[in-house]
Amino acid sequence: KMDAVVIIKFLVSVTLAVLYAYKFVIPLIGLNTKKKFPEAKENHTFAVLIAGRNEEKVIGNLIESIANQNYDKSLISVFVVADNCTDNTALVAKQAIEKSQFGGWGIFERFNKELVGKGYALDFLLDKIKTSKEIDETKIDAFLVFDADNLLDENFIYETNKVLDAGYDISTSYRNSKNFNTNTISANSGMIFLRECRFMHTPRAILNSSTFISGTGFMVSTKILNTETGWKYTTLTEDIEFSTCQIAKGNKITYCDDAIFYDEQPVTFKASWNQRMRWQKGFYQCFAKYFLFLISTFFSSHWFASYEMMLMIFPFAPITLFWSVFYYIYMGVKHLFAGVAFANSLFMNVVVGLIAGLIIGYVALFCYGLLILIVERKRVKTTFWQKIRYSLTFPIFIATYLPISIVCLFKKVKWKQIPHTDSRKIDEINK
Repeated sequence: KMDAVVIIKFLVSVTLAVLYAYKFVIPLIGLNTKKKFPEAKENHTFAVLIAGRNEEKVIGNLIESIANQNYDKSLISVFVVADNCTDNTALVAKQAIEKSQFGGWGIFERFNKELVGKGYALDFLLDKIKTSKEIDETKIDAFLVFDADNLLDENFIYETNKVLDAGYDISTSYRNSKNFNTNTISANSGMIFLRECRFMHTPRAILNSSTFISGTGFMVSTKILNTETGWKYTTLTEDIEFSTCQIAKGNKITYCDDAIFYDEQPVTFKASWNQRMRWQKGFYQCFAKYFLFLISTFFSSHWFASYEMMLMIFPFAPITLFWSVFYYIYMGVKHLFAGVAFANSLFMNVVVGLIAGLIIGYVALFCYGLLILIVERKRVKTTFWQKIRYSLTFPIFIATYLPISIVCLFKKVKWKQIPHTDSRKIDEINK
């Protein structure tokens, strides 16, 4: 007679295999092709939103890269919120903007120690734009959201304009790294975003399905924001919350591979840990907040996008870990009564299985990391030995997500600033 726990384990394993099987097929679509958008028939107006806290070292370079766009600057407005700053972020931004000839601009300072986070800062900034007598919001076709440490490729807005003109209201873009080769932490962190772009965003754009926005470098049409009451996405991952809500509403999120920007990655394990703790906690918040909303759309025309988003924010890692621990403890106690020798044999089988699993997992993630760097070799300049080095540490970096997913279940996580010190300009990055 089969044990009920063993039957449950078998059914759960089969169910998960079926639910996640497609994820091994879809990434193949993005290996050698990407979605192309037709030339735009109209040049649209864009408002760039920048939220920064103590970013005086980098925000000027971002604004300079916006001013150097291969696009009519009279159609670009730049709005900055210096959020709880104790440095000269607002002043540096003002000086950089005054050197340019944007169609409009505004710099606002916000001080609120209780409501902390990018979501609150964006809501504040949008409210200032809407209520300002000097800003005509009706002349803005879409908003572009960036972090203060970002740098834009000169064709970013030109390429994004194609997306908007093609009828898409929300899009994300190619996220490269300013400091990819600083060390293994920055490289492995950058590889996470390269993986998203190549194996997650690209195939979904090709299939005309929804993807998601990831932190920064995204476009939202005024049409979408006009249906909202400001920016009300204030979890620790306001980007994933926004994506989840928009997908559940049936609004499509696409991806433009030719709209390239650069982001500064953490260079210490502590900074990376804090960043990913916030991400993971934010995923849990989104799951708790939107679980029922997503479920309610499973019988709609956009059911697959909702289904994918559900799998993305589902707390898979901690549930799997807790189940595995329970299962092996249960089996160990049960078979202990069958004799010490049998229990020892079971223990050895478990140990051997875990070691084999770790080796297979390490090799698989090493190959995956190497594949990422090979596929993206034209955009991320690394030597042969750097590719090997970063790929060797990639499995360890990914493995640290497991303790992160457990710790943030029980620990209160607050938004913590990631220091940005890479003050290079876009022309230095291009070199």
